[in-house]
Amino acid sequence: MGTLQKIISSEGQTMVAQMEELTGEAVLAAGQLRQGRKPSMTAMMTGTALFEVLRPRRSKALPRHFVLALTPSRAVAYACIGVSDDEDGTNFHVVVRGEERGSWPREAVSFSGEPVDGTLNVAGESVPVYRPNLVDDEETTALLAALRGYSRR
Repeated sequence: MGTLQKIISSEGQTMVAQMEELTGEAVLAAGQLRQGRKPSMTAMMTGTALFEVLRPRRSKALPRHFVLALTPSRAVAYACIGVSDDEDGTNFHVVVRGEERGSWPREAVSFSGEPVDGTLNVAGESVPVYRPNLVDDEETTALLAALRGYSRR
């Protein structure tokens, strides 16, 4: 099914449900992240936040905007897009799309930093990431907690 058809027919499935369908494995946690640093209010008002958008990806191993899922044995990444089907954005959901963009052993992936803005460590590579919706969505919160907890073991 194409991305546009998926968006139109999407019933707002959770990221975990979408990732379980794509991977065929049990998914413990899944969340959406974007490469780069969270834009400041000043940068957005002056237009300098545009430089971050135009900047090349920090890591070629991950898409610019992606869903990361943790299974019992690995971490897997897929590209995604955020969709809202109302004017005020209250009915926002994520549509996972495309093929698997990366897969690593679970112990090779961890997160450090604040819940909104931090560093994803993937197989020895440090990638700055932030939550694109900048609000507290439960699935991404669970993913970051799982990644933080795993890195402390």
